[in-house]
Amino acid sequence: MGPGWKIGRLAGIDLAIHPSWLVIAFLITYSLAESQFPRQFPGWTTTQYWLVAGGTALLFFGSVLAHELSHALVATRFGLKVDGITLFIFGGATSIDSDSRTPREEALIALAGPATSLAIGFAFLGVDLVVTQPQLGALAGWLGVINIALGAFNLIPGFPMDGGRVLRALLWRLRGDRLVATRNAAMVGRITAYLLIAIGVFIALQPGGLFSGIWLALIGWFLSNAAEATMAQAGVERSLRGVRVRDAMDLDPPAVSPNESVADLVQERMLRGEDRSFLVRHPDGGLAGVVTLKDVRGIAREEWPGARVTDIMTRYAELATIRPEEPLADALRLIQEREVGQLPVLADSDRVPVGMVTRRGILRLIDARMKLGL
Repeated sequence: MGPGWKIGRLAGIDLAIHPSWLVIAFLITYSLAESQFPRQFPGWTTTQYWLVAGGTALLFFGSVLAHELSHALVATRFGLKVDGITLFIFGGATSIDSDSRTPREEALIALAGPATSLAIGFAFLGVDLVVTQPQLGALAGWLGVINIALGAFNLIPGFPMDGGRVLRALLWRLRGDRLVATRNAAMVGRITAYLLIAIGVFIALQPGGLFSGIWLALIGWFLSNAAEATMAQAGVERSLRGVRVRDAMDLDPPAVSPNESVADLVQERMLRGEDRSFLVRHPDGGLAGVVTLKDVRGIAREEWPGARVTDIMTRYAELATIRPEEPLADALRLIQEREVGQLPVLADSDRVPVGMVTRRGILRLIDARMKLGL
């Protein structure tokens, strides 16, 4: 989905808006101001239509934020780290740093969002029943219906929707295997996504149904991609089950001195071999940092002869490292999170590396294990 604009923090959780959110915010406001409210409440001024529509849209996205915040707060209650919440064109996404430890945690985190949406929806419907001011009633009525619809829709058992996560928790509880449960829930999610696409196309072909049909099909397409990615990730985790970093690390990784010139690094090592990343080691063998092709490309070519490896390397204090006994899946996850191609492997605290594990090496191992059915 990419990065968004940070808008603040709530309960210690970063909040952000993806640029695509502006599209749906405008579409909802425009649809309410130019279509729905004029049909329901003829006689208002244009200013009234747009003010009520704008307020309704803002409160709706506040409701979506409350939905996601419920997921986040329950996750933190269970000790999981929440990286942040992002609002985007299809709603919201809560980024949780790690997986739930038990099916119960998974189910409660997933159910928190729809429960909040349903509660907000019924509360707004209650407001609609008692207010006499028509503009406020219009706002509350629409928000009541849309929040109930949001809560119910999210309970559809298609991963990665909340209902799909509840399904995964149930399968996990019954089968005792989180990865198998994830794969099965994602398969149901893919089928659900295809059904949404088909229903969306059907609606789009009906008179007056073009916009809503296309929108439903787009949601189905988004869910299909998410389900496919989840299935692929589950396959990777399954192939790496029981595999440790020591099983895939290079025991004799290429290394250079901090004082070697960048020109020599390029001419003598990068252009004469296949290595593109190197450990930088002090004379006593201690790890000083890592230097890569990307680091070299960060300086002008005419600076290569005078620049030293120490000038361009990523220093030890900034490095992500891993230990040989840790799961290889954790190494791959760390590589992806830090957006690097390699991790130095350290066995103890003396900064002497015992190897290096690379993204390319992990992917080769995954490919081989999958082809061998391991």
